[in-house]
Amino acid sequence: MRFSNILLLLDSGSGHALALRRAVALARSEGAALTLCGVVNSIPARLQRKIVAITPSELTDIAITVEQERIEKLLGRIDASDIVTNIKVLVGKPHLEIAREVRLNRHDLVIKSITGRRALRSLSARREDKELLRNCPCPVWLVNTNDNKDSGCILAALDMPAEGTARGGLNEHIIEVATSIALAEFRELHFVHAWYLTGEGHMRSRGTAAANLEIDRMIAREATKRMMWLQDAVNASSSDSDRIATDFLAPELHVIKGSPKNVVPDLAHKLGTGLIIMGTAARTGVSGLWLGNTSEKVLSRSDCSFLIVKKPAHLSSPESGDRTPLGPENSPRDRGRVGHAPAYFKPSSL
Repeated sequence: MRFSNILLLLDSGSGHALALRRAVALARSEGAALTLCGVVNSIPARLQRKIVAITPSELTDIAITVEQERIEKLLGRIDASDIVTNIKVLVGKPHLEIAREVRLNRHDLVIKSITGRRALRSLSARREDKELLRNCPCPVWLVNTNDNKDSGCILAALDMPAEGTARGGLNEHIIEVATSIALAEFRELHFVHAWYLTGEGHMRSRGTAAANLEIDRMIAREATKRMMWLQDAVNASSSDSDRIATDFLAPELHVIKGSPKNVVPDLAHKLGTGLIIMGTAARTGVSGLWLGNTSEKVLSRSDCSFLIVKKPAHLSSPESGDRTPLGPENSPRDRGRVGHAPAYFKPSSL
């Protein structure tokens, strides 16, 4: 089991049906618990002084209740009786509250809808989603609500580690995540590795025909070496069940010479990809992905869904990280009922 505690963020927008189906299918396949989470804005201090007919706390309670009812209606539209579900409403800025929730309750995947045909291409203009990707310590799956852009194959990008680095652990996690989703949804799986020969242009500009021929041979040897590495990386598994899953899916491997920011979206378009999975070795921030802003450039050229994977070790323990201590103002109030247990958090002012 790769996922055990999934969080589905249901913001105030529409078009959550597809993300909800994806989350339920994955939770069912993995035997994972699923938390449906909403976030309501806290009342700014300057406005609290102007409220006289009702206290700010009462107004927040009303917003929480309305959000709770909205999420319950969404959950009621899908059969999730065979999985453990919870409903939770947080108060504050979404990207900060979700990051705290992930750390406090050790969620291992966050799923969120992105609405609109060009939603992912305009991600740079959606500060909230960008901040979620940067701050969330676990993988984040942005689901494009357009079925035509989400239902294709899965393309997972792997980066060959340099000597003396520990990149292999991240690649293993990417493979596990991609395999889990492919199995849960019976989707075709592809792995891609993009690479280039450092200094090739400079060497060719000063070389003779014989030198260029040797460069071609060097490129061919390097391509073979990287294909062998990719095969070993995909076939290597920590358990028998993982190896069986990989054999069953029979993923297709692609080793392509070129920059990842061009290779990944071009191959995704050619394959009709519905989900691109990429990794970041940084503790937080899309800026740590591969070659700095590679991920944002891939996002800007892709219409499909997108999943950012981080190393499992980057998930902070509940005793560390950016979190709000539980106290009288922000302790959970449980209104549990059969089927799922809602909880509400009111953090201190941000």
